[in-house]
Amino acid sequence: MTRDHFSAREMPLQNDDVEICKRIFDRICTTHHITGDAERDQLASQIIYFYQHGVTNEQSLDRLMASIAGDENIDVTAIQLTEKQRPK
Repeated sequence: MTRDHFSAREMPLQNDDVEICKRIFDRICTTHHITGDAERDQLASQIIYFYQHGVTNEQSLDRLMASIAGDENIDVTAIQLTEKQRPK
């Protein structure tokens, strides 16, 4: 299959994409003292989710993730579930 057959959400991350996501992941983990495996897994999933849904600018994604990590009232899991339920 070529890239034309994938939607942005289904597209595998390329090396440059992974590097951006990893830098953000490392910064957020350090800044917000995230050390638990479950928390780190959730953070990684959230970063990839938003990246694949169009937040590909590193600074924008970093600010978004920092605000989510600092605000316990934001339920990203609910956002992800709502997105998955939308018709394609």
